[in-house]
Amino acid sequence: MGIWRFNCNFPEYRETMMKTYTLKSDGALKRYDYLWRLSSDRWAWEYLRRNPDFLRDAECRRADDVSERMAPCAPIRLLRSRVPQTLAERWGLMMMPDPDQNGFEADVFWSRAAHPDQVEVHCSPRNEEESCGIWDRTIPVCRITHMTDQQGREFLLLRGNGCVVQVRCSGLSLLGMEKIRMKLTISDMDAYERKLKAQRDALEVWGQDYDQQTPLWTKRTQILRDGLIALDCLELGMSRREIASVLYGKETVESEWSDDRASMRDALKYLVSKAEGLRDGGYLVELLGGRLGPYQTAA
Repeated sequence: MGIWRFNCNFPEYRETMMKTYTLKSDGALKRYDYLWRLSSDRWAWEYLRRNPDFLRDAECRRADDVSERMAPCAPIRLLRSRVPQTLAERWGLMMMPDPDQNGFEADVFWSRAAHPDQVEVHCSPRNEEESCGIWDRTIPVCRITHMTDQQGREFLLLRGNGCVVQVRCSGLSLLGMEKIRMKLTISDMDAYERKLKAQRDALEVWGQDYDQQTPLWTKRTQILRDGLIALDCLELGMSRREIASVLYGKETVESEWSDDRASMRDALKYLVSKAEGLRDGGYLVELLGGRLGPYQTAA
């Protein structure tokens, strides 16, 4: 059975139970290799930044809408919005990122309503002789971006080992004069298992061997990757058969596209439909675990 034949009940896949494998990665496909280590909320950004309605909203962003400076005592970028972020909030974001930047590079901060299973840390005072294990392990290996929203809430983006982790901070401010100690917390016991998994997954950011690793995919991440490829091909005006040739190779398509069972054609139809659904609002529910889409309002 070819790798293109699937019938998954997305997103009920249990990724921890799935096998990993390599995929064809040559030519144009190699440009998508960076996706394999991304978390669900970064996949959500990849789909959102291909939404034409979102792109029209993003055209309203200006470079000076957000202030940026470096922290005086650590290599940390500090971001703060200068203007209301009404358009960004429509899409579940706290500020409008640059849609030309991918899921690893973009400064994407999701609201708690859109992305309830964020990693959380509580910041408390620490004595001079005390250390902070989270800080000590993160600073040497991660690129850190700090964001303060218009309500004064603080968030971090940690980038490392091909991963990006959004962290919601509570307690003392990270920008104050007082030394702090960070502790992982779980504030919603009804979502305990999901939040615990988010914490476990976040630990991958501390790895240092990303450049030596071969991309390994699960059935779920393969479908997500192929969906993005399909959307990009459609944007270029390509037919579904041409998309299949990009994904599976011309020889495979030549021998199986016209098969009486129509398996490959059905697979492409499903793939395109799933990708368009994620792009057009499904990312909020299926990838972020939120409840409201961009075209809905709370009662």
